[in-house]
Amino acid sequence: MKSKILATFIPVLLVCSFIYFMGFRLDGLTAARANSSVPKDSILQDQVDYKWGTVYIFDSPEKPMTAISMKKLGFLWISDTSVYFLRNEDPIRTIGGVSLANEKEKATVFSVMVEDRDVAYIEAGPESHREQKQVILGEPITFSWDVHIQWNDLNPKALNGEGEVIYEYRYAKSNIIRLEDLKWYPV
Repeated sequence: MKSKILATFIPVLLVCSFIYFMGFRLDGLTAARANSSVPKDSILQDQVDYKWGTVYIFDSPEKPMTAISMKKLGFLWISDTSVYFLRNEDPIRTIGGVSLANEKEKATVFSVMVEDRDVAYIEAGPESHREQKQVILGEPITFSWDVHIQWNDLNPKALNGEGEVIYEYRYAKSNIIRLEDLKWYPV
């Protein structure tokens, strides 16, 4: 009897260990935290749930990070996709986002943090999917769509209380394109 239990227990333990070390977890957040790109001291800022999984927005002293957790193998989750953003201390910071265009999984997420008291609203999205959200200082403002939208079509803008554009998200106006130059600029 002991040998039958042991013969069953060892293969189950090996399979469970293999699944665990491959990154599979029982929920999306645990899978996202197991993603090797997500810093261990990350703090969850926001999340967007989809039928196929969840997009998590993290922040850490190292860098802002977005991780995607997908439902796989029925009840198991895995996170093998992540995107990082460069840290800055600007009045408006992009803290996360992703644009996903897989065959079954489509999503666009864009998240910012505002510290400028003059900014009342953030708006983003192409004309057919344009959204506007009210700003709460120091709180994440996250936009999400269940379609793939190119980053240059999001055209994010920050508006004051009168509806005037005071910041825009873009690259610096120069002949050289550098990743660190994609940020919010005063208009």
